[in-house]
Amino acid sequence: MSTFICSVVDAQGKRTEFRRDAAHEAAILRDLNQEGYFILSVKSASSGTELHVRKLKPALVLEFTQILATLMANGLRLKEALSIARRIGGKSVSPLLQHIEERVGKGDSLFESIASWQSSFSPLYLGLVRIGEKTGDLATIFQRLSEYLVGRQALRSKTVNSLVYPVFVLSVAVIGIVLLATLVLPGLTGMIGSLNHQAAELYQRNVSRFQAGAAVVVAILAAAGAFIGLSFRLRSRNVELARRLDSFMLRVPIVRVFLRVAFGLNFSFAMETLLTSGYPLEEALEESSWVISNLRYRDGVMKVRDLVVKGVILSEAMRQQGIFPQVLIGWMAVGEGAHDLVKSFAQVRVYYQQETDKLYSRFMNLAEPALIVTVGIILITLILTFITPIFTMLGNLL
Repeated sequence: MSTFICSVVDAQGKRTEFRRDAAHEAAILRDLNQEGYFILSVKSASSGTELHVRKLKPALVLEFTQILATLMANGLRLKEALSIARRIGGKSVSPLLQHIEERVGKGDSLFESIASWQSSFSPLYLGLVRIGEKTGDLATIFQRLSEYLVGRQALRSKTVNSLVYPVFVLSVAVIGIVLLATLVLPGLTGMIGSLNHQAAELYQRNVSRFQAGAAVVVAILAAAGAFIGLSFRLRSRNVELARRLDSFMLRVPIVRVFLRVAFGLNFSFAMETLLTSGYPLEEALEESSWVISNLRYRDGVMKVRDLVVKGVILSEAMRQQGIFPQVLIGWMAVGEGAHDLVKSFAQVRVYYQQETDKLYSRFMNLAEPALIVTVGIILITLILTFITPIFTMLGNLL
């Protein structure tokens, strides 16, 4: 056992520091997360060094997942799969595989082994690995995680490829307009003044207004970015604030749609896996909360679990919370009527997978036109502010 100095923030937002014994850093991180703390730092009392949170690129996480999925699908046990994976994996993923192999060799679970790399793995990933170990079916979990990550990688690549050209055009337009507004057009004031003093005064006022408007827009964008960044930083240190922010996000029209689809997909996938493995419904609900990152939804699932324990049917327990999508509640009612919740969760998973694809397709179809319209608005503003007055003045002179 080792002693660690833990600096955390509790559910009331109070920052505390204490010592705790644990077998290793992964175990202490797991325990603190389970107890609802937001972790600021964990240091070894003996060395005084802070644990490093390592960050892996999504491509490396996908490579790691695909290797284990392939090996375990061929009947290899976890230790055997890790040993072979370390030899066939690339140099970039080797540190992760070596770390996990060493931990598992010492008797740690796979979930504990990857806990110290938690900044690289989503709550869904960690939660499903934990579920896979509990159900004894890691091979299926890694196969599904591999398919899930491949889909995300494809969406990420499609998004980047689709936005490269419009973002490049927008960037060039913005840079060009900034140079015109700050260097070229203000320099024309003297030339215009030599031709027409009143026109020069009008032109200078237009320049000043344009620059002031641009400064206001930049300030608003900067303030919005700073506010969002600060909110998410504070969210990681205060559980109550995190709940309020997550609840607020569920009321934002467009964001709410994306969050509901993501929740429905992750939750239905976890519940289908757990119920198929023979978990009782109340235990499956508790375990599935691990895959939910939004605290409002997570609290809702736990309240549903408490109601189910008291004898309330699942669909009614969900309806009472007032936050779960009607599609999910409807399918649960169907499953309860047919006495087959597993099939209902499978249907919901397929539905939300299709909805995810539709949402991303719509987003990509709207992103490029939106950027082009933005560039057009900027150019029209520039023309009306500067170019038209110049030609009007020249026309009057001629």
